[in-house]
Amino acid sequence: MSIAILVWGFYHLNAGVSLQIILPLIIAALMLGIGMSLSVHSFSRLLSARRAAAVAFFTQFLILPLLAFVIASIIPMRSELQVGLVLVAACPSASTSNLFTYLARGDTALSISLTAFNKIFALLTIPIYVNFAITFFAGAHRSVTLSFYDTFERLMLIILLPIIVGMVIHYRFPVFTKRTKGMVKKIAIICLILLIAWLVVQQRHSLLDMLFASGLAVVMLCVFAMCCGYGFSTLFKLPDAQRITITLETVMQSGGMAIVIAAGVLDSAAMAIPAAMYSLMMYVFAGAFVLIQNTRVRMGNNYSL
Repeated sequence: MSIAILVWGFYHLNAGVSLQIILPLIIAALMLGIGMSLSVHSFSRLLSARRAAAVAFFTQFLILPLLAFVIASIIPMRSELQVGLVLVAACPSASTSNLFTYLARGDTALSISLTAFNKIFALLTIPIYVNFAITFFAGAHRSVTLSFYDTFERLMLIILLPIIVGMVIHYRFPVFTKRTKGMVKKIAIICLILLIAWLVVQQRHSLLDMLFASGLAVVMLCVFAMCCGYGFSTLFKLPDAQRITITLETVMQSGGMAIVIAAGVLDSAAMAIPAAMYSLMMYVFAGAFVLIQNTRVRMGNNYSL
């Protein structure tokens, strides 16, 4: 019932007030909540696990976007969906990766540090990858134009600035942060529901066709992301806990950030479709990975007894 009300509200909102005014406020609320859960100490584990951090950086910022380009090139899709697939690959580290890493008995401290660092560093790489994807896939027929400096400036204002404000609030008012963290998280969830509702309303006539068109590409990206994360961390002989962390950090992309960038910065609901699908599928694969890891540990313990 509540979802139906949200969809109805967004339908009439779109007919009246411009969403380009509302969306930046929604994005800022999401990023403020993320910032309130971070502190300077969130980055400390990167210094003591430099090799693992380097492998994670390589897989998340180089290999995964490259995989998205390859998959988008070989799977027949509309150009907006191709760009959207690259966009979700360029938005690393979902915040829930920390929880999944903990459940899988990975290096949770490393996961938190990677998530904090990646969300900030991605502000530099997202305009590069998305701009190249628009040029490569849409070419002369593209309906979305993207300036690196303009996009970077907008990302700084609606993403980085709220994160910094949230971190300052966390540092200066820790008691207040602890009390309001749950409320901010609920607001963030409501914001995501609103964005997805808007996405459904905007693309209601062609939504099913686009879901079917991009479904295979999204599944392929999930599978190859996990394989690359685990494969490269194994190749560099990282400890098992760090392999688990890098695998989950690689596959669990920030679908929420990709959705808000597609809708709020690029003004394209179609580009948000792969991110919405990926946000669902990654939990299936990450959950299966957690189950396999815990089963393996239990079997090892039983065998040792």
